[in-house]
Amino acid sequence: MSENLSKGGGVRRQVVELVNRAEAIVEALEATAADGRWAMTAFSRYRLCELLKIMPYVRYDGEPGDDPVALLEEATGLVDQIDVPIEELSWRLALGDALRTAAADVRRVRDASDV
Repeated sequence: MSENLSKGGGVRRQVVELVNRAEAIVEALEATAADGRWAMTAFSRYRLCELLKIMPYVRYDGEPGDDPVALLEEATGLVDQIDVPIEELSWRLALGDALRTAAADVRRVRDASDV
């Protein structure tokens, strides 16, 4: 599976960047929310970071004003462009699923806090 991380180089880097940005935004929201509701997104976000072999909960110095759901959805749209050999197709499918799940979890918590 480690080989697939180098395939699709530029596209994979874009996905990693988008996920890192979304992760940083959610981390900031989680740190400022007094009720701990953002912790409900931790499992899906951690699974996503595991698949990409990136460190979760890393400080990101970019623009925190972006919508984390939009960033995760953008990354989801790029997943099919990551070139992997047929025997590693399950990794790419799992990555797409993890992105969709994380986006849905973040959306659910974000929308519940807007009510």
